[in-house]
Amino acid sequence: MNRNFKLILAVGMTAVLVGCGSNGSTIDPQRIANRNVEFDQYFTEIKADAAPAKPDEKGFIRRWTIIEPINKPNSGNTVFTDSYILAELTKEYFKGQFTNDINALPKTGDQVIVESEAPRAGGRGGFGGFGGGAPGAGQARPQGAPGAGQGRPQGAPQGAPQGQGRPQGAPQGAPQGGFGGFGGMMGGGAPAAAAPATIKDTLEWHSVDSKLFNIKLIRFAQGTSNGQKRYGLIFNAFTVVNCEQDMVVRLAAGSNASSIWWVNGEKVLTLQADRRMVADDGMSKRITLKKGKNLVRAAVINGPGMSDMCARFYNEDGTIVKNITITNN
Repeated sequence: MNRNFKLILAVGMTAVLVGCGSNGSTIDPQRIANRNVEFDQYFTEIKADAAPAKPDEKGFIRRWTIIEPINKPNSGNTVFTDSYILAELTKEYFKGQFTNDINALPKTGDQVIVESEAPRAGGRGGFGGFGGGAPGAGQARPQGAPGAGQGRPQGAPQGAPQGQGRPQGAPQGAPQGGFGGFGGMMGGGAPAAAAPATIKDTLEWHSVDSKLFNIKLIRFAQGTSNGQKRYGLIFNAFTVVNCEQDMVVRLAAGSNASSIWWVNGEKVLTLQADRRMVADDGMSKRITLKKGKNLVRAAVINGPGMSDMCARFYNEDGTIVKNITITNN
């Protein structure tokens, strides 16, 4: 290589590195997902008898009681089919997990013992690597756009789909088996996977006020586990909505990745497949919030990637519900 060219190249690379480290550079929050950040950057933990909160200026509910996440170390997100989501997010891991009795709800600091899958070794954060592969046939995420009646509601929620979120498409003909298929070409395929090992985990409930409109579940996991938990998790959360009178509304929610939402024990919304969180990504059917206390529950699952959620209510005329209060009991 010409000596002058080497000199020019070295100077150019130095300038690039200096520019990247300058104070004027900007950092995309999505690109720092792997950093172990402080819990209180995103949440304020509150007491069991904290004063009621209001939705924020855009109607988003920021107060939730969340249990530390349950291990579910999937090696990819293509497994998030409708049947899988229903089975895993409605599974009872501990007694009282789905109670509809307001007076029996757990309080911040309460603990339970859960038996769940042990984290897997290898790959990014314990997610397989080149030999792990993706789920088998029949588990690819939905292709392309959703069918009629399944799109994300536009504008006012009038006539919005009943519990159908917007799936995010995958390329046609994507390999089913990821890099695990490469092992098959080299050596006749990998042996059938053994049953996952299980562990007992003591998990604690935390009542929090989010400092953002969305609930950064990945930050909650990191902050409550000293950075040990991040990916391959199931989150369970609830909040209590207090109304001065009966109200006919729709629940609008978004999640990363899949989620199921309940109001007063009724499953009203499912957001399926691998997806990014988008506000109002799914809209429930018309439901009635009764006068007094109403229990809203969410379960979210993520694989090797970000995880968060958001929720608010719409009136029948398309306006955002704000005349409610939010408590953790």
